[in-house]
Amino acid sequence: MDRRTYHLPKAVYYQCIWIVKDMDRMQRLAAVAETGFRDNEIVFFEIDEDAIENKEVLEQARFKLGCIKRALEEIPHEYRCGLIASISEGLPYAGIAHDNTWRRWRKIFIRHLASELFLI
Repeated sequence: MDRRTYHLPKAVYYQCIWIVKDMDRMQRLAAVAETGFRDNEIVFFEIDEDAIENKEVLEQARFKLGCIKRALEEIPHEYRCGLIASISEGLPYAGIAHDNTWRRWRKIFIRHLASELFLI
């Protein structure tokens, strides 16, 4: 199948979008995992959704963050922050390039992310 004519399935595209939208929570989980709490410690969280009940969730968060990082490495440096801000917060693209350029890099980023996540 020619890569230029292949389109991601909508379900895969939206999975990638929501993973990027969930980056802040995953970064908090990864930070908590890095502190290395022991099993006998009691940990209180400001936000209940940050409570960790399953260590597999931490590993999945780390894996997904790694996938995002590797997919971003395929994008020129000047577009990375703008792409993430646009996807996760709905911010408009910066004026450094035409909207078509931003859409092209977004498409490339999502395709690489889907590949890194083993969705395609």
